[in-house]
Amino acid sequence: MTELEERLRAAFDARARTFESSPDAWARVQARHGRRDYRRWARPLLAAVPVALLAAFVPVLLGGGLGREIAAGPEEVYGRLMKGREPAGEQVTVDNPTEGRPMRIWFAEASLGYPEVCYVVERAAAEPYGGCAPVQEWAQADFVGSTLRSGAETAMDWGVATPEVGAVTGVTAGGRRIPGAVLAPAGAPYRIWTVDYPEREPIQKIEYADARGGHLGWSSRDMLATTPGPALGQAVELPEGVTVRPHLAEQGTTLAWTRAGAGIAESRVDGKETLYVGVTRDVIAGYAPAGVTRVAVSFPGEGTVTMEVTPDPWGLGIGLFSGASPRSDTYAGYTAIAYDASGKEVKRLQEPVREQPGGAEKPIGAVIDLPGTENSGRPTRVWFARPGDGPTVLCATGGASPYGQGSSWCAQTGPASDLPRSTATAYLPKPGVVVHFGPAGDDLEQVEAVLSDGSRVRAAFLRPEGAPGRLWHVAVPLGARVGGYLVRTRGAEPRAVPVVDKTCGRTVSAAEPGGVSLPADVTARLNGSCLAFREGGELVPALPGPVPGSRLSEQFGGRFPAYWAHGERAWYGYAPAGTAKVVITWKGGGRAEAAATPDPWGQGVALFAGQGPEGADYAETRLTGYGAGGEELWQAPR
Repeated sequence: MTELEERLRAAFDARARTFESSPDAWARVQARHGRRDYRRWARPLLAAVPVALLAAFVPVLLGGGLGREIAAGPEEVYGRLMKGREPAGEQVTVDNPTEGRPMRIWFAEASLGYPEVCYVVERAAAEPYGGCAPVQEWAQADFVGSTLRSGAETAMDWGVATPEVGAVTGVTAGGRRIPGAVLAPAGAPYRIWTVDYPEREPIQKIEYADARGGHLGWSSRDMLATTPGPALGQAVELPEGVTVRPHLAEQGTTLAWTRAGAGIAESRVDGKETLYVGVTRDVIAGYAPAGVTRVAVSFPGEGTVTMEVTPDPWGLGIGLFSGASPRSDTYAGYTAIAYDASGKEVKRLQEPVREQPGGAEKPIGAVIDLPGTENSGRPTRVWFARPGDGPTVLCATGGASPYGQGSSWCAQTGPASDLPRSTATAYLPKPGVVVHFGPAGDDLEQVEAVLSDGSRVRAAFLRPEGAPGRLWHVAVPLGARVGGYLVRTRGAEPRAVPVVDKTCGRTVSAAEPGGVSLPADVTARLNGSCLAFREGGELVPALPGPVPGSRLSEQFGGRFPAYWAHGERAWYGYAPAGTAKVVITWKGGGRAEAAATPDPWGQGVALFAGQGPEGADYAETRLTGYGAGGEELWQAPR
């Protein structure tokens, strides 16, 4: 991965947690498929990316192991995984059709408190293995793993769903629909879904519904596994359920690594003398120079894992290895040493303890723990910086969340109407909090987080010692929904700043009353502070609803003279009252228009929806609103 790609990945990770720009950006992505965050493998492996398993392959079984004299049984694997974790509900056992053996799945709390889903896979002809993966808390139904491999008549995909999901159906490329199962482990915060299907006809996506059969959405299997390029050889099975296969990618020969059917990384083969080590999700994997027979990885306070190395079968001149890891991440660092058959050290790789702050943003003033996260076990660190000749920015890194590890978020102080901001979750001490924070301009006097029940929590302001600016921060209980903010600047009245609830549209049933039919087969429904849209009966990205205690009409201003989004073909939104027509202009000169009508909910806005051309690119578009007399009222560029 190039430096540019690394920067883009970090930016997207930060953008997913930040709403200082278009507030519907995250919802547009989420409507198509659940986001999967692949934790970055330790240097020098590339950032983790999903890998394809859909094409049938014949795996080559390589020898090698962990240096154990006695094979570990399922209970030993379970015990290793639960070291430092707490169970969250009962286990469930499902039939693994590929192995003909049982598979155990359960939820747990990681050492930092965030939710994980764990599993133990028993093998018909190999040692059992297991792992834990963070639950994608924003996804209503998400792929986690698969047993798909060539040589078995039936495979199973499985994943996690939220409690409102009552049914899951797998859909193949040919349109065949295969009913799945939804399991509710006693005492667990989430549900588990499974879909069995013929190996020759794998599913391409799942559709999920509530207990009444109401459609909630769909999730693509591509988020579990995609391919970096044409395969250059057969897939190889390594210990601990790791599979690796060479591909021809733009950057050259690339190894695609998977575990339990899920992509965990890609690593470019950039030389026969390189030692690559990756640590993620309770597993170690990598490659070493030819002649290396074993690799030992030592973790501070966790011991050493020794793995046998087997030459690759593709003629790349490298050796492959994998093994169980005592850690799920590399924040504490590690030391990897490669040895030849005589026991001589060939290569050494030192991964240092990750420093905070990260990135190239040199702090101006003190670097401090974000209030509310200081006792979380891994506090979020914040500081001010001035990259190059640019403006002063507030930066943050670290934190207890498993997402975006090693990357930093930065935002410059902007107009209070935009309220640049991010969040940091502290799961510990229980019951946990979510800290909302951002840079504060000199004219910003008050910020209040407005919860869904209308209650308000006022933010505090803080200037780190020696810093050129202030930040605001407010902690709300973990699980509480923030419906927006009330912001007051010097000499002005408080103004409502909305947020996008990434899941609210999925909880508003199409059968509920109060729906408004719009052109382009779009339906809008307002339920509390949730404004949900459907196109042709399918959920499409939601738009910010009213901040509790306010109206939609109070949320225009700054960079948001109107709010809009798009689905497969339709574009839709709401604008200030008096808007009679909205015209959209695409880059290159294409245009379309839609009539706007007053909303029926007394929110003081006009609703609009129109049809766009198939495959339209909405990246560079402009919306213009006109009054009944043809006068231009507003413009909303994107």
